[in-house]
Order: sequence, then C-alpha cells, then structure tokens
Amino acid sequence: MARRVRTAYLTALRGTRCVPYTLTALLAGCAVGPDYQAPRTPLPERWHESQAPAGTVEAAWWKTFRDPMLEKLMEQAAAGNLDYRQALDRIGAARAQRTMAVAAGLPSLSARSSINRRRNSFGGSPGANTAGSTSASTTGFGGAGRTISNIFQAGFDAAWEIDVFGGIRRGVEAAEADLEAERENSRNVLVTLFGDVARSYIDLRVSQQLAAISRDNLQAQEEVLRLTRVRSQAGLASELDVAQAESVVANTRAQLPTHELAAKQAIHALGVLLGREPDALAAELSQPGAVPAAAGDATADLPSDLLRRRPDLRAAERKLASATAQIGVATADLYPKFNLTSWLGLQNPNLMQVTPVGKSWAMGAAATMPLFNWGRIRANIEAKEAQRDELLHAYQSAVLNALQDVEDALAAHYEDRRRGLALEQADRAADTAVQLAMERYRKGLTSFMDVLDAERSLFTAQSQLAQNQAQVAADLVALYKALGGGWQALEKTAE
Repeated sequence: MARRVRTAYLTALRGTRCVPYTLTALLAGCAVGPDYQAPRTPLPERWHESQAPAGTVEAAWWKTFRDPMLEKLMEQAAAGNLDYRQALDRIGAARAQRTMAVAAGLPSLSARSSINRRRNSFGGSPGANTAGSTSASTTGFGGAGRTISNIFQAGFDAAWEIDVFGGIRRGVEAAEADLEAERENSRNVLVTLFGDVARSYIDLRVSQQLAAISRDNLQAQEEVLRLTRVRSQAGLASELDVAQAESVVANTRAQLPTHELAAKQAIHALGVLLGREPDALAAELSQPGAVPAAAGDATADLPSDLLRRRPDLRAAERKLASATAQIGVATADLYPKFNLTSWLGLQNPNLMQVTPVGKSWAMGAAATMPLFNWGRIRANIEAKEAQRDELLHAYQSAVLNALQDVEDALAAHYEDRRRGLALEQADRAADTAVQLAMERYRKGLTSFMDVLDAERSLFTAQSQLAQNQAQVAADLVALYKALGGGWQALEKTAE
C-alpha cells in the first residue's frame, strides 16, 4: 500500500517546474502551473487607409476641435460620470481581493476561548477528586469512581500554510492581474465616455444647425408664397402655383420639430453623461453653436502603438494573465499541503477565579495530500486551461477588431471629407440657382415649378452639407476612440 501511495505521489509531481526531492527544495518552494508569457500578435507596419504620416495623437484629443464648451463638458464628465465611478469602485473591490490573496499565504493569529465539561471514570477510592478542578464524584460498583471536571481556557491560536508548491503565490499573481485588468477597464470607460460626450455634443450642434437652416428656408419659402399669392391676385400666377408654394412651406415647417427634438434629446444625453439630471444643461446649451471641426488631416499612431494605447486590449491581456495563473492555483491541489499550528493560553477550573491555575500550549504540523477524488482536481485544471485558451482567442479577436476600427475610421474620415468638398460645390450652385430662378420668375421668363425645384435643391444641399460636417467630426471622434485616446489626459492631470 505504501508503495502505491509513493508511486501516485511521484506521478502527481510530473509537469511541475521543480520536484522537491529534498527538504531544502520543499522549504524553498516552487510554483506549479505554466508561467505566463504575453501573446505575440502580428501587426501591420502602417495603416492602409491613412493618407498622412504617422504622428502622436494628443492625449486630450478633443482640444483639436478648439471648442471651449466641448472641453468644459469633457472635464465635467470625467468628474461626475456614474459609470466611471462604478469602474473605480470595481478597482477597490479588486484591490481588496488582492489583499485577501496575499493574506492567505501569511501566518494567522486568532484569539480563542473555550469551556469544557469532562467526565472521567477510573478505579480507586470513591470521592477522589482531581486537584485543581471543580468536580462531583459518585461511587459505582466495585469502587469505581466518576469525576466531572470543568475547564475554562483562553489564549491564542496561530496557523500557517507553507506555500511549498506555489498555489497561494499563483493566487496572488491572478489577483494582481485582475486588479490591473480593472484599472484598464476604468480607462476604457473613460475612452467610451469621452467618445459619447463628443458624439452627443456633435449631434446637438448639427441638430441646432439643421433647425436654423429649416427656419431660414421657411422664411424664404413664406416670402415666395406671399409673392405667389400677390401674383395670383394680379392674374400672373395660378392657384396651382399657390397650392404648390403652400405645400413646400408646410413640409419645411414639419421638419423643424424633428430637429428641435433631436437637439433636446442630445442635451438630455449630455446631462446624464455628466452625472446630472437630463435637463441640467438646457439653459447652457440651448444657444446654437457651430459643429466642431478639426483642421488638417487625421493622424494616427503606428499600429504597434495600438496595444499600448487601447485599454480594452490591455485589459484583455491582463485577464489572460489571470487565467494562466489560475491554472497554477488549480494544479496545486494535486500536491501535499503543509500546515503549522500552535496554541498558547491559560486555563482555570473556575470561571470566577481571577488567578489562572495553569498554562497551556500546543504545537503541531500536518500534511495532507489528495489520493482519490473521482477526477475532480484534474477536471478543474482542464477547465482552467480551457478558460485560458478562450481568453487567448478573445484577446487575438479584440486586436483584429481594434485594427478594423482604426482602418474603418480612417477610411470614413477621408471619404466623408471628399464628399464634403462636392457638397460645398452643390450648395453654392443651388444658392445661385434659387436666385436666378426667382429673378426669371419675377420677369415671367420661367414657370413657378423651376422656383420650387431650386428651393428644394438648396434646402437639400444645405442640410446634406451640415450633416456631412457633423459626420466628418464624428469620424474623428471614432478614430480617436479606436486609437484608445483620452484616458491619458486624465491621469496626467491627476499627476
């Protein structure tokens, strides 16, 4: 039997980084399980969609828009956003978990008190009492005596599990990686927060601009309607012309509430993002402003810098490190556990007696090793390895998605800028067409339909141009978010 146990023990030691053949090796200890190595992910040398040389992206990227109101909103969001506060709370919880993991490998000391009531049966003269104990004695057959004793003890227990095979150390390693992952998650919350604030602010400004365009066109169309009515009364225009002019005015008036509603919703979204009630910014942001615009081409860091800048990738890598360490924690259950215990205290047979009668101490050591558990430990190790592999693939997928995010944002920015140049030409041409159509209509050289068509084209061109300007700004926000920018500015401010 002893030989089978020894064979099982040596078999369990296979796969570790060190085998404790001697007492010195046992005391020095080793850590079972795989050592973590950061995954190597191939990255392109340059961005395919970039049309500008690689450059360093400013940490506070929103300053490139040169909009004081936007900068103010960013500062208030970092200070008041509730999602970011929750992320900081999760860091505190992870820090406490790391402290618990470290404490598991340190000796523990606890106070203990006990009350024991004991009965001893023995041969001898009846009524014999144990010295120093409160007892009651009775006599049975053959002169046998029974003594009942009360013992009160108070003292300290000390215990220490010697981390020979590194299971506790692997637990500390996992807890440290989890803490670092939560730090990166909080940074990723900031990246998302800054992107959402900027996007909501852009939506607000473009909605206000579209509302202003609708009002300007409505005013011009009402003037055309007035002129058409005058010409109709003079017999120079038909009732059909009047009806068509009224239809155009009504359609334009119907679009105005849509833009005003979108502006109100953007204000509400910004209020919540700043950790305030939805209408808290209504008075401050109701005044229309220009759509934020950045000068120059968009620049991006090298792809190799993406792993350093994007906190979601950094968090995924830390989660992978934690899962790798958890394999060691599970593997340590295959090996013996060594515990040292000690007790030091005082004892007294009478609870009301102040002066203690005796002192008590004890020391001990124990070793336990699993022999048969129906494969539970092995199954746990396999589960941890599968989780590690899953997180490895999740990390690789996150890297590829991050590369796609940057390429998509770069392509969208440049293509929308090209579209904006064409829309600017269309806006200028539509404005000229309206002026010429009105002049010819007053002189009776063209039909009223030409005026209506010119007005519709101008309204469409102006609206599309404003939306394009907002989309170009949103593309820049998406690019900065894809690059993982923004959180560095807050940490520099804290320093």
